[in-house]
Amino acid sequence: MKRLVQLLAGIVGVAIAVTPAAAQRSDNLEFNGFGSWWRFDRAFQLKNTFGGGVRVGYNLSDRVGLEIVGDYVPTTDVANTFDVTVQALSANLVLTYPVGKRSTVYATGGVTHASFGLPLDFAENMVDGGVGMRMFIGKHVALRADARAMYTPNTALPGGTWGGQVVGSAGVSYFFVPPQQGRGFNKEYQWYWGAQGGAFVYKTNVQPYYYDPVIGGHWLITARRTALYIAYEQAVFLTDANAVIFDPQSSNSSVGPGFRDVTFHDMRRLMFGVLAFPAQKVIEPFAGGGFALMQVLSPVVDCSNCATLGEAVEADDRAHDAASKAFFWVMGGLQINYSTKLNVFAHYLITSSAQGFMIEGNTHTIQGGIRYSLGTSKEGITSRH
Repeated sequence: MKRLVQLLAGIVGVAIAVTPAAAQRSDNLEFNGFGSWWRFDRAFQLKNTFGGGVRVGYNLSDRVGLEIVGDYVPTTDVANTFDVTVQALSANLVLTYPVGKRSTVYATGGVTHASFGLPLDFAENMVDGGVGMRMFIGKHVALRADARAMYTPNTALPGGTWGGQVVGSAGVSYFFVPPQQGRGFNKEYQWYWGAQGGAFVYKTNVQPYYYDPVIGGHWLITARRTALYIAYEQAVFLTDANAVIFDPQSSNSSVGPGFRDVTFHDMRRLMFGVLAFPAQKVIEPFAGGGFALMQVLSPVVDCSNCATLGEAVEADDRAHDAASKAFFWVMGGLQINYSTKLNVFAHYLITSSAQGFMIEGNTHTIQGGIRYSLGTSKEGITSRH
């Protein structure tokens, strides 16, 4: 028996030695799709069933990573009287340990927010943990299986005390391996042209926050770890915005005398500033700030109660004065560097408020986009003696 064990151990050792190296490396991105089996807490009176989801992970090092997991499960109550959908979003820390050169085992831990749809209609915040394994079938592809448990000491289920769910999943992962892995990204003194789009969030002095699409383009001229940022953007309002402006000659408006109603649509913005990129990684954070010129387009004054032409002209002038202001802005985001020339990004931007502007208070912008370098922004200097 001892010799048989030694023989089997030798065979396994040789097999491991000749298998290709796993793609679990620092700065890799992992994209995973999986099917799952959910076992619900008995107190929830829900049928255990199949679901599915996706996860995106980023390896901070060869051993430590971060990942976001999204789950979706359609189920019914145990009596088959109503349907329920469960959606969960998890953020986890992943600790990985290699088993040979083809496979890895890992442990995860983090937090999960789960929403139970109608007619249950409640949300659950839980801590979670699990274990799993990857088996690589190539440099970029791996089979992945794991088991996770979620727990809360105070469940939101009416009449419940604590709650726990158990999930088993299996799927396929694709690893994005940076083309310049191990050599960094030479983004110094590059001239990037980019495009971005997203949502523009604003309010006026008579209407609550609205969400409208915004698109634009920008230049990013990099130095070592900083960059000059110049952008032009335009928000396209799906419905006309309403505001009021001060006008002592007005006898009536939607908020009373002394104001005039104004409608406008669309907003354009020209931005100048500086961004900082502190880490030269595949995924790197960035932040910065600057100033912007913002203008609402086509303001139309309701002058139905204007007594004279001069009063109408003055009201129109007041509207145009309130249609354009200067602001400060602050931005923060993440950038994924696919190569020295190509990267994609997502950012959040907030502007300061300005007194007398038709858009009241701070504006918020959430955008994603792409940048591509058209060449160096710094010419080399040579001399002959």
